[in-house]
Amino acid sequence: MTARSVTPFSPERLAEALARLGSASALVIALSGGADSAAVLGAAVALRPRYRVRAIHIDHTQPGSARLRAAAEAAAAACAVPLTVVTVAVTEVAALGFEAAARRVRYAALSDSLQSSEDLITAHHQDDQAETLLLQLFRGTGIRGLAAMPAVAPFGAGRLLRPVLAFPRAALRDYADSAGLPWVEDPSNDDLGIDRNYLRQQVWPMLAVRWPALAETVARAAGHLGETLELLEAELAPRLAAAQTRDGLQLAVLAELSSEWRREVIRYWLRGRGLPVPSSRQLAQFDAQFLSASADRQPILACGEFELRRHDGCLVVVPLALPPLSFDAQAMLPDAGTLALPGLGSLTVERVGEGGLRRLQGHRYRLATRLGGERWCRDLGGPQRPLKDWLREARIAPWVRQRAVLVWDDETLAAVILPDDTWVGAAYRTAPGEAGLAVHWVDAPVALRACTSH
Repeated sequence: MTARSVTPFSPERLAEALARLGSASALVIALSGGADSAAVLGAAVALRPRYRVRAIHIDHTQPGSARLRAAAEAAAAACAVPLTVVTVAVTEVAALGFEAAARRVRYAALSDSLQSSEDLITAHHQDDQAETLLLQLFRGTGIRGLAAMPAVAPFGAGRLLRPVLAFPRAALRDYADSAGLPWVEDPSNDDLGIDRNYLRQQVWPMLAVRWPALAETVARAAGHLGETLELLEAELAPRLAAAQTRDGLQLAVLAELSSEWRREVIRYWLRGRGLPVPSSRQLAQFDAQFLSASADRQPILACGEFELRRHDGCLVVVPLALPPLSFDAQAMLPDAGTLALPGLGSLTVERVGEGGLRRLQGHRYRLATRLGGERWCRDLGGPQRPLKDWLREARIAPWVRQRAVLVWDDETLAAVILPDDTWVGAAYRTAPGEAGLAVHWVDAPVALRACTSH
């Protein structure tokens, strides 16, 4: 079979792609040190002054990183653009694999470096897009994975653009070489233990012998799937809006959907919160655990970094990293100021001219966590009842109840402080016109605030 001609890449072609994507006038080029990003950088600087251009290089501090960094610095110098180098440490390799772990820290660093007036430009090309679709297919992913990489996506304070998805790798390398731009081959590309490298070097050449236009056609299929995904999300948006509350998703509304739409709405909701999506196997447990379980049950669906729980008729997210609340035996409520609650926000105490918690004479309130058996009186002349009953009747979520801040006057429970809500016992409220203390829990994690009060 005759070789197919390569679609040429040029500054003019890049300008056309950027115009189609509605790019900002300030571009940040993700410069790896390889040929592809060097080509995009060279083409972008040829479009000045229409565009302001700077570059950023992420140094993963791995074998071969020094050569890539040097190549990125040389390319930026050759193009006379400012270069920011960010050094990162690749963690969570055992859990994610090196490729995914490196991608996570790289994108986090890129996101942190982007300004709201800028677009981040990556050099993902047609071959990358086709490889991504096939890899996702081999993993059994759904339509979102098969749609591969979108050309435009929200990113950090700005956006992420992939303007060269229509160009093959060979076109970018031809341009980089013809323009005399410095670049080096990433040594990690030789590691066949990485799925993408194995596909690229061992599988793809055999497929391309039979189907020379493979990269183009598979990338085109990804584009078709991306359009279908847009239609799907247009249908998901009103379904999500009907189910969503401040706390989470109303289970009664989810129950009215088919199981297929229900799973898609949950996925769409979690992605909108920047959370990883549970696997199909995990979501298959949802109906039995959350829709069929009796009202007195507390179903939990573990999803790696967080849990899905049921609270007050809603599906809610609870991060596993939510720390416990603790105080030492001598912890006292300050008469004014701020007291840090590590990982949970802080308590603020302010003296006010009227209202709030009555100030004690000669001693201070003691702070403690719940141990069980506490009793509290809300109204003058009212009953003193177990605190757990008050919390349950107020529909406070179990994980919030566990972290309630208790304010004691010797052996009497004077107040209960919850995120964005403070209960003051009947005997400890100030009289009309009497000065007191305004006590608030501020900056609590959203998983606590959303399930505190209504």
